[in-house]
Amino acid sequence: MSADPKNILVLGGSGLLGSELLSGNYLKGYRCFVQGREAAADVQTSLEDITRIREFLMRVQPAAIINLIGLTNVDLCEKSPNEAYKVNVHTLERMLAAVQPLPYKPRLIHISTDQVYDGCGPHLEENVTLTNYYAFSKYAAELVAVAAGAIVLRTNFFGKSRTVKRESLTDWLYRELSAGRNIQVFEDVLFSPLSIKSLCEVIEKAVESNVEGVFNLGAHAGMSKADFAFNFANCLDLPKFAMSRVETNNVNFLKTYRPKDMRLDVSAIERAMNIRLPTLTEEIERAAQEYRK
Repeated sequence: MSADPKNILVLGGSGLLGSELLSGNYLKGYRCFVQGREAAADVQTSLEDITRIREFLMRVQPAAIINLIGLTNVDLCEKSPNEAYKVNVHTLERMLAAVQPLPYKPRLIHISTDQVYDGCGPHLEENVTLTNYYAFSKYAAELVAVAAGAIVLRTNFFGKSRTVKRESLTDWLYRELSAGRNIQVFEDVLFSPLSIKSLCEVIEKAVESNVEGVFNLGAHAGMSKADFAFNFANCLDLPKFAMSRVETNNVNFLKTYRPKDMRLDVSAIERAMNIRLPTLTEEIERAAQEYRK
């Protein structure tokens, strides 16, 4: 028995990223099977039943598995580290345990986070600094994935959501600024995320490549979250009078420490996959186009 080269299994496909990836705009030459808790999922399971997962893998025979599962609420991860480890690490371990005895080995694409960095960026892949339990659990999952020969993509993303269950940073900005509500934007937090569309395009390329290892995946020329918010507002002519720049140590609604500089050096993935990633300014404009429709 061998894998079907046109079959892909997407773990956690009903979330923010999965809803875009499975929109029909990507992976057009593939048959995608979705694992999730939703009724529409091809396999409705939390990945706790290894036997059931193995039976499903034998039936579908995916050539690739894309892991989008993750507990991403930073405060919840800090409050409930066991739950964070269970979701972010054990689910992947169980999936790989189900794969182990199969006569074929699917390619694994694992999505991680830019929160494994802190200090002065842009960061190279080896410069990991873990400052909260969310980052710790995601890094632990990376180690599991790499041991299985995966490509791990450390990333952050934004753009218009296709699911009512989750909204992105730009969804929040658009909603609040359109309503003229007062918001605070961080001028001391730096990042370099991709638009969700660009991220999905790279995931598609990753499925088709044979590249393994850990890679940063973001935009060039990162900026503060405050500058990001003002740039996004300018692209859409949204009112900016209600936005105020603040530093994280001057607010009381953050319960858990967040890294201050998550900017990514993306030269390694550009070389490995022969791609050129855009600037963050270009990505903000690309995402803004979705809100004009």
